[in-house]
Amino acid sequence: TNLDGYRPGRRKAPPALPDRWIVTRLHQTVGDVRRALAAYRFNDAAGAIYHFLWHDYCDWYIEWSKLALYRSEDPAARARTQATLVEVLEATLRLLHPFMPFLTEEIWQRLPKGPQAPESIMIARYPRASRRKADAGALAEVAPVMSVVVAVRTLRSEMQIPPARPLTVVVRPPGDGVVAGILRENAAAIGALARAEVRIDPDAARPPHSAIKVTESGDVYVPLEGVLDLAEERARLGRELAKAETEIGRLEAKLGRTEFRERAPAEVVAREETRRDEQRGLATKLREAIERLDALGAAHG
Repeated sequence: TNLDGYRPGRRKAPPALPDRWIVTRLHQTVGDVRRALAAYRFNDAAGAIYHFLWHDYCDWYIEWSKLALYRSEDPAARARTQATLVEVLEATLRLLHPFMPFLTEEIWQRLPKGPQAPESIMIARYPRASRRKADAGALAEVAPVMSVVVAVRTLRSEMQIPPARPLTVVVRPPGDGVVAGILRENAAAIGALARAEVRIDPDAARPPHSAIKVTESGDVYVPLEGVLDLAEERARLGRELAKAETEIGRLEAKLGRTEFRERAPAEVVAREETRRDEQRGLATKLREAIERLDALGAAHG
């Protein structure tokens, strides 16, 4: 498991970028939660905890931590990452405890802790934000990494490329060199998080038959040759669009009949309207996907 061999209290190596980032986000969240509670905005407090735990900790930090846990030969890096995983989760459970007392107690009791830990999360100190532990530089460095990963994931989704299929990604960062340096230092993390082989090149030209996302971190290119048959994919999307348009026509005809609206229960009418709106949304997305494929073909035809 992620915590195999972990011993609480063991001396740690200096924190790496993802460790500094998640600790900074933790203390930002603690501050947000305390301010919301002081103003009796309980929903805002719960929302801040949810966003941090689900998005920052689970979506990003746990996935990033796997590099140190399973791909690194450095035992100090593994121990440091394990300690950060535990310490951040433990603090988050204390933060969440007033909202979910029983579940947080159960999980907290299962976490490895030192001998000085209290017997119950109920009597553990509620977290306080610490400016000393906040690292604005870590936030600034992680931002371009996230930007590139999100761009690749978005292109996968738009082109309906399976998440498990490896990709080659070329990133052309801005010419100032700062972002390029950050991306090069974290290329392994970008590759792991995006499931891609990543090349950072400020002088890169757009590869043939490549999809593109323009981000603040630069242009992100994903070559599709050998990954996606553009003609076949366009035909498939065309069939799906035709099916959606047929369904829209059927639902609009049904909803346009006065007899149906007068005799059908209100919930049935509402359900059919929802289905029509969903099909309209699907058709819009399919048209956009077809336009993207057509643009690719025109750019590299």
